[in-house]
Amino acid sequence: MRQWQRLLTDGNECFDNEKWLQAEYFYKEAASYLDILWVADSSNIELLMAWIGSCHNLAVLYEKQGNPQISLEYLLIPHHRMLALSQSRQECEDVKLIALKALKLTFMPVLLFSKKYAICKDCQKGIEAFKSQLDENQGTIH
Repeated sequence: MRQWQRLLTDGNECFDNEKWLQAEYFYKEAASYLDILWVADSSNIELLMAWIGSCHNLAVLYEKQGNPQISLEYLLIPHHRMLALSQSRQECEDVKLIALKALKLTFMPVLLFSKKYAICKDCQKGIEAFKSQLDENQGTIH
């Protein structure tokens, strides 16, 4: 098993056993390690999905601990990063396409969170604008 997989597995075991500090440590270590690996291999979708998953694990952990503000931050980190990559003029088309596809995975948790918790008006406007843009780009299939 690769190191980042072990970190996530250990984090999940700690989470299941309500060992919050240990779970946080393992998830943060995994996120940091995956971030380094993915930057070095930005077309590796497995690493990207694992990094997004580790951020989402942290979001769930903080929500479970009653800290929705930090939870939202960990949902927004991958979402904002994928948004920036998808719009970047410096990234190759493959990375931009990967980021666009990943936005579908990063946006839904943010949208669900915004329905569950009160968030600032600027964030709410950004979510609504992104949802409208996403809806417009879906197209109708007959």
